Amino acid sequence: MSDFTDAIYTAVGLSHYDGNPLIEALPRIREDEEVMELLCSFPPFPDPSEMALSPKIRAHCVNRISEIVVPMELHVQFEASFSQLIRAGYTARNPFYREAVAMLHAVDDIQLRHSGFKSSASSVAIFGLSGMGKTTLLNSLVKTYPQVITHKRYGGKTFRRTQVVWLKIECPHDGSPRGLCASFFSAIDDALGSDYHNKYMQPRANVSMLMQHVSQLCRSFNVGALIIDELQNLNLLTDSDSRQRILNFFLTLSNDAGVPLVYCGTNATFKLFSNVVKNARRALGMGDYYFDRFKIDDEEWDALVRSFLAYNWTDEEITLDAELNAKLYELTQGNTDFLAKLMMLAQWYALSNGEKITSALYQKVYDQQMIILHRAIEALRSGDPLQTAAFEDMMPAREQVAEMMRVARERQARRKGVAALHRSDGLNLAGVGSGGAKVRRLAAVAEPGTRTKAQNVAEADDWEKAAKENGFTTSGDDLELW
Repeated sequence: MSDFTDAIYTAVGLSHYDGNPLIEALPRIREDEEVMELLCSFPPFPDPSEMALSPKIRAHCVNRISEIVVPMELHVQFEASFSQLIRAGYTARNPFYREAVAMLHAVDDIQLRHSGFKSSASSVAIFGLSGMGKTTLLNSLVKTYPQVITHKRYGGKTFRRTQVVWLKIECPHDGSPRGLCASFFSAIDDALGSDYHNKYMQPRANVSMLMQHVSQLCRSFNVGALIIDELQNLNLLTDSDSRQRILNFFLTLSNDAGVPLVYCGTNATFKLFSNVVKNARRALGMGDYYFDRFKIDDEEWDALVRSFLAYNWTDEEITLDAELNAKLYELTQGNTDFLAKLMMLAQWYALSNGEKITSALYQKVYDQQMIILHRAIEALRSGDPLQTAAFEDMMPAREQVAEMMRVARERQARRKGVAALHRSDGLNLAGVGSGGAKVRRLAAVAEPGTRTKAQNVAEADDWEKAAKENGFTTSGDDLELW
């Protein structure tokens, strides 16, 4: 159960925010420098008293590396979007607006549709490689907001309301709609100390009824933002109708109940929003953020490595030079989680065996204790989309978009009766002979220097524009990608 915070109202200074107790009760809007301080997490550094302990005891301190959060520019940008997302969602839900009151007390979909309520909620998404810190960012960010605010009086009048500022749920491992509802009820029970899970998750309760309860609770407790993590689990649903039903429910929740949504998942989540482009745009209202792996020359990669190396419980100092940096990048490919694991494993090995941490030791630890990650890291190292495609949650965003465009193009070709469409310009794999008979042709081999349209799209800064220029879209909104 979360701690309940009594509402303290502070005017923001913006006409569309002031006079709304749900907004005035939120923490003040913070500047970037303060956000950096709030989001960072640096556990206690090694001190002389710890360093005087035996290596076996010092090894217990190494786990602190996993607690480190080094805020990056992307973190600050996302915090700004999240701050706007919550406040914008509350503007139409001002409890003193007639339409908002009618929406709040609607008992069914018919009353909800006739309430006159027009949602101001939007949504934002975080996509990225597995292990790049998306969930860590969300967990750090929500801690800067109280989860539950209780209202008693506003403007000298009685005003009793319970406001759940944010709820974070995880898609179940099987991606089922029923499991998603169960996750929501558990989350709101944790926040309020209630018992909605046992009340609603009855064996005979159908999914439609459960979703109605979710919508009603979001309205009753003025949920400011619903964060849906591990969204890629919806891909595990074999029934495409069930997947679409969940996505439609999210949109309905945003439109009818006015609840802003935060989607979070690996790059495999792209599939969920790419059935029709216009649906993807509607789902990602305030934009999307991509957590791609660092490049070796990124300043933020350097800051991350130096922060991790500062937590050293071995007897000898670790000096970061070009050779060591290159080795760390080679073995982790710029993935935050891989880097943390490698550094922790290396320290445990060094403390247990009395060795000094060097590039060679990192290599030895990688070879012996990170075997399960070798295929994924080697795929990233290769830069080959065909290899990274075997690890959907590791496939970089640009390669994922290129693959989506390739599938879209081939799907269009099949609709026109073409058996196959080569990826390279000017090369035809199949066609139609005289009299409508299909003609089988051998696959042509592109020259080594040939660039495909998919590569052009994948490497473009504005991939939507590049897709149109390269002929990957038709009329725009109606292009089906998956």
